Amino acid sequence: MPYTLLPPPPAHQTPDQILAEEQRWLQVCARDTVARAHLWQGPQCLIVTRKDTRLPRYQAACERLAREGWPVFVRDSGGTAVPHGAGILNLSLMLPRTSTDLGHYYRLLGAPLLGLLAQYGLAGSYDFVPGSFCDGQYNLVIGGRKVTGTAQRWLAPGQDHAGAVLAQAMVLVEGDVDEGTRMASRFYELAGGELRFAPGTSTTLAQALQWQGSDGELVTEISHRLQQRLAAD
Repeated sequence: MPYTLLPPPPAHQTPDQILAEEQRWLQVCARDTVARAHLWQGPQCLIVTRKDTRLPRYQAACERLAREGWPVFVRDSGGTAVPHGAGILNLSLMLPRTSTDLGHYYRLLGAPLLGLLAQYGLAGSYDFVPGSFCDGQYNLVIGGRKVTGTAQRWLAPGQDHAGAVLAQAMVLVEGDVDEGTRMASRFYELAGGELRFAPGTSTTLAQALQWQGSDGELVTEISHRLQQRLAAD
């Protein structure tokens, strides 16, 4: 399906402001049933779930990580803590609710991403990657290593709408993914949680392609190609 492409957020917006804006767009989608796509990048940070905020030392962990250059923000979708930063491209789809099947929306989210990988000659698939952050059945995987994590949030039907679904993917394009994995583990260690993640479980498109270009160049190229696919699909 073709998507209405939403504008990238202004540079001054923080991840929590961007995520709040997506919740407003989700409300609009539920009422006008227009499928929307949003591509964005955030600064270096960790984004955690509402459930994570109930960990016993959550506030102390946030303060410590902010001092270390990894501020913590909260999202409404499920999963676990995930790293964000310059080499990570975020794709959010706002979809009218037409099915009760979680997999249906994950496949809609994955379709343009799998098509993108194929453009580069990469064979991607859905699979679990034990030990990776935010592991799930609909990770996108290259050679057994995670390159995209996914999550969803559902807006329940209301009196004047049938509901909507926010499907989110974080595409690991470039950068030190093992450092991001370590910091996601560090959040749980500091906050009093039990989760820990293993290095080497995720990869980046730059690694898979043996990319030799400059920093940021591949992110720009991937973003452009994804926009083309989303507008045409």
